[in-house]
Amino acid sequence: MQNIHRFQAEYKSDQMEGMALKSELLLNKVQVAMFMKDAVDRSVDWLYLRNLLHRFIESKQTFPFAELCYLHANVFNSENDEEELYKLMAAVELLVLAFDMFDDLEDLDNFTEPWMDIDRGEAINSSSFLYTLSLSHIHSLSSPYRSEILGLFLEYALQAMKGQHIDLANAVKTEKECLQMMRWKSGSLTALAAEAGVMFACGKRYEEVKEYGHQVGIAGQIENDYKGLFTPHKQDRKFLKPSLALLYLQRKFNQTSVDILQYVHSGKDFDEYFGSIVAFKEKLLEAGVTQYLNVMKHIALKKAETYIKKLPLPAEKLDELLTNLIKK
Repeated sequence: MQNIHRFQAEYKSDQMEGMALKSELLLNKVQVAMFMKDAVDRSVDWLYLRNLLHRFIESKQTFPFAELCYLHANVFNSENDEEELYKLMAAVELLVLAFDMFDDLEDLDNFTEPWMDIDRGEAINSSSFLYTLSLSHIHSLSSPYRSEILGLFLEYALQAMKGQHIDLANAVKTEKECLQMMRWKSGSLTALAAEAGVMFACGKRYEEVKEYGHQVGIAGQIENDYKGLFTPHKQDRKFLKPSLALLYLQRKFNQTSVDILQYVHSGKDFDEYFGSIVAFKEKLLEAGVTQYLNVMKHIALKKAETYIKKLPLPAEKLDELLTNLIKK
């Protein structure tokens, strides 16, 4: 029992706040939303659609991908044009919002989001509009590297779509395949945000940034998947799709794993089957699922740390990246 409590203290995924950066960056989240709305207003003259897209933007409480872009732009160049950088961050967040909407509409879950309580056809078209707008918005940049930035958007959008399709098709059979799917589906978006910031700042690509961007995305996806196990409106809580947690349970290391697999096929909610969320969490700990996901998350972050330390940057710049991405 002592070990269980130790792991509970160590693994706080269900209480974490995503990728919010730790350092005192000057990112103005209100400004990010304003630039996203401005991009919409410049492309939409129909008030109904404009208001609908504004509503989706206003539903966002945090802008972690904008923060990631902002961090990298300022690490690689401390004298950026702030207005232009905010335009880029708006494009990044518009793309991520579109992918969030695609994901919810394709998985038919997360019904608390505003795009899930409107006509499905309208929601699909709105997400397609935001996706296209994010790419179009890059052309409004005055950056000499806007073509290269657009190339990054297209490259990583295709990767993310490929990862999403593998997930939708339930094609994952092994841990290695699952990690690759997560690298494409989630890691592509974090790599995009980081690489776009670097490209905007200095017009260069670094293999190290791409690699640790993917690993940070994998770590974030592991956190989200763990939280999804306890979210009532998330189908993922029932392990309906292959995941690291399900793949681990299917190896049946102990009787508790077998018990949880029986729950998976019961069709019941965790509180109905186990009595409470606390009891369910205890079962996951006893089975080793929580510890396993925690280890996998830290492996991804350790890989990210290794790549960060390889960058040809001053020590203080490396420390800023490590503080925000690894040590938080």
